[in-house]
Amino acid sequence: MDMAELLIRVGTQDAALIQRVLQANDGRPDRVVVDAHVAHAEPRIRAAALAAGIPFIIDPQTHYLQDYQHPADPWVSLPFAHGHVLTPADLMRPAVAADLAAAVIDYQLEHDATAIVLPYVHIERVEGGWIPVQRALWNASVEHIRKKGLRLPVIAVIALGWRLLDRPTWPEGLARLLRTLKHVTPTEVALAASKVDAGVHPDARLVTMIATIRRITKLAPVIAWQQGALGEAAVAGGALGYECGIGWRERCDLPSSMSQHRRPPSGFGPRPVYLSALGRSLRKRSVEALIANQRLAAELTCTNFSCCPQGRDALLSDTRSHTIKARREALTRVSAPASPAWRWQQVAADARARLDLAQRINKYADRTGLNVKVRTETLLAVLAVADNRRQTISRRPAA
Repeated sequence: MDMAELLIRVGTQDAALIQRVLQANDGRPDRVVVDAHVAHAEPRIRAAALAAGIPFIIDPQTHYLQDYQHPADPWVSLPFAHGHVLTPADLMRPAVAADLAAAVIDYQLEHDATAIVLPYVHIERVEGGWIPVQRALWNASVEHIRKKGLRLPVIAVIALGWRLLDRPTWPEGLARLLRTLKHVTPTEVALAASKVDAGVHPDARLVTMIATIRRITKLAPVIAWQQGALGEAAVAGGALGYECGIGWRERCDLPSSMSQHRRPPSGFGPRPVYLSALGRSLRKRSVEALIANQRLAAELTCTNFSCCPQGRDALLSDTRSHTIKARREALTRVSAPASPAWRWQQVAADARARLDLAQRINKYADRTGLNVKVRTETLLAVLAVADNRRQTISRRPAA
């Protein structure tokens, strides 16, 4: 297996950071992703990616069309966007899908994207009319690409609610989408699976996501979209790589992201700090409280001198650069083994160590009255699935 790819999503406040990170010789992301409005608002990100020879991807986020968007939201200012809600009936009107596809693709071309992300909608259930809309958008996109004679790589986003990952829903859901994708022939598929790490049984949801990845890979390589918390498990399960933000947007929940845009835009608060030992980010105030304990500080502080030469001070002062390097290191560790069983073994080992630390942190917080809580549900789910997959693969007879 080739080394898995890390796709990092950056915002307007990350322009100087990404210029510095991409000039370094190690710890760089494999691709840079931006929200559609960021491509216009901060051209330095595009320039830095192109100068470093790193693919530059623009996410059109057309699922926002399915919900009301506040007039002051920057996404609304895009040429293919608006604030009011579109229904399946609206998008299935003659020429609407074609106009939307053309505007989305042309916007990416105008801003020097190195691959075309096709317009997409979020599909929660088989019924509701969004599956035909998605198929129409893909068909319209293929026609526009053909007319323009484009030769860029094509990324098709399949944005599904967690229920549509279950095999019983595949005939009326995933299978219908894949029949259309056969004619689209995308270079890659980005699977945006919402709320996989939530619910009473996130381990069961993770199993269905991995099964869905394996099914889609029969058609095209898969990127786990917005899956920072589950990205390493997705790669062990067959994904080409995963995409996530820096501290923010580490889990996929498209319905929540749509509803958040109903409110007026607010300023940025303190960025969460990514902790390699936990495989996730915590609020900066929580990290500051935890590293006041010398024993926890030793476990939470990054020990990679090339990443954080100043120890805990670097962790808190240069947390964004640390996040990218630490995620790159962990992903390399998981994707390096040639055997699937060994990859799952590495995922299990990492999850077990992270879970142990998370539980000790929670006990310490309860004992001392700290307002800190590390969610363990995702780690428990990853550990259970990784152990099961490793054992299942190991029991298979050799070919």
